[in-house]
Amino acid sequence: MTTDQFAATIRLSGRAVLCSRDANARGRLAQIIADQTTETCEASDIMQLREILPDETFGVCILDEPADVREVIELERLVRTHHQPTQFIILPAAQQREQFRAATLSSCEVLDPPLTRDKLRGAVFTALGRSHLISENQQLKRRLLSRGVDDMVGQCNSMLRLRDELQQLADDRSPVLITGEAGSGTTVAARALHRARFGSRKPIVRIRCQVLCGTAIEQELFGESPEGEESRLQQAAGGTLFLDDVDAVALTTQERLVRVLRATSASSDQLKEGELPPPSIIATTHVDLRAAVKEGKFRADLLEILSGHVVKVPALRNRIEDISVLAEHFLAEYAVREGKQTLRLTPEALDLLKQHQWPGNIRELNNVLERCCAIETGTELHADTLATWIEKPAEDEAEESGLTLREMERKLIEATFNRFGGNREMTAKALKIGLRTLSGKLREYGYPPRGGPGSNRISRAA
Repeated sequence: MTTDQFAATIRLSGRAVLCSRDANARGRLAQIIADQTTETCEASDIMQLREILPDETFGVCILDEPADVREVIELERLVRTHHQPTQFIILPAAQQREQFRAATLSSCEVLDPPLTRDKLRGAVFTALGRSHLISENQQLKRRLLSRGVDDMVGQCNSMLRLRDELQQLADDRSPVLITGEAGSGTTVAARALHRARFGSRKPIVRIRCQVLCGTAIEQELFGESPEGEESRLQQAAGGTLFLDDVDAVALTTQERLVRVLRATSASSDQLKEGELPPPSIIATTHVDLRAAVKEGKFRADLLEILSGHVVKVPALRNRIEDISVLAEHFLAEYAVREGKQTLRLTPEALDLLKQHQWPGNIRELNNVLERCCAIETGTELHADTLATWIEKPAEDEAEESGLTLREMERKLIEATFNRFGGNREMTAKALKIGLRTLSGKLREYGYPPRGGPGSNRISRAA
């Protein structure tokens, strides 16, 4: 069976680009493969080809007498960088034969002279088959990995744009800086990007820069602990190093981080067989790093490295239409975690949620709903339960994030006590604390001892 007869049993077609300095040669090649391709483009030299390949998808590229192997290697690297499935067929001059045979070219087939029609058509058929397979694998990978981005809750336009932006970065390993207000979901976006890039196959190693002092961050990053443990950079090899709140890294550590990131980037092109590539870098921040650079609090060279791609997560007040789906998501999560029935929001409760400005963003919404779930005993979440946590004078709103743990505890206990009409047994049960503990707390807040006058009085929680 000839190549043409075999090819007729399996229909493969695709776009081809022909590169030759000889216009007549380009014409002859195009004529030979005309019925194998959907479209044939031509390039008169390598420079023109370099301009075409990154943005155009071709199944096969035929190179007629390229200058040398290095030129072909650069073209291979170019199409890989831009995630194109293009396969190369090399038609070397007689004196180039051994040079190309000795080279390691992963996506190339070298056709020794003399060139025959059947030999060329067979090589094109094989190249198109490989290209189709690569394209199908890339599409399957995107479908599987896009589930990480789809896990982000929200359907408003700004969230759809955010998901699209993260998905476009799935095949890109360059650093990404994710910005947004505190509580807006920058960490969720970072994890979604990691899943889009690697699924669950590779590690994501998070360093919470905000909660570590300068020396601790250095030890975590570079592995200088007394125990000689593996550094976070080493642990993240092949996956993602996630620098959460990168603005909190001390200037001295920033300087060293710049050197390490530059060194690992340079070495990524010279990996030995079996060696893991350096980690991709994802950083998050809630501050304006450009302003921090001007104030001398952040290094300009580190910002330059991190901001290859900058992604902004919208604040909750700018995506009010997502509050309903976010609330349902958090209520369902709480129910699964606590083994309870999922509460439904009443229309009045949903209206109250939509009217609030949410200075603490999604984190604040989640915290409010969790507190309400802890004290709600029915099947619905009512506006009056929510009001305890989100209805407050305007001048108090800015102080919400400044509540101490003790103040938060009192607020929760008094709200629950009010909810149950001063019934201590039901309050203790809802809060999952002992009755004696509850009585002690109430006494501390100025309530009379149990059984005494006014011991079950209720007041608006502070």
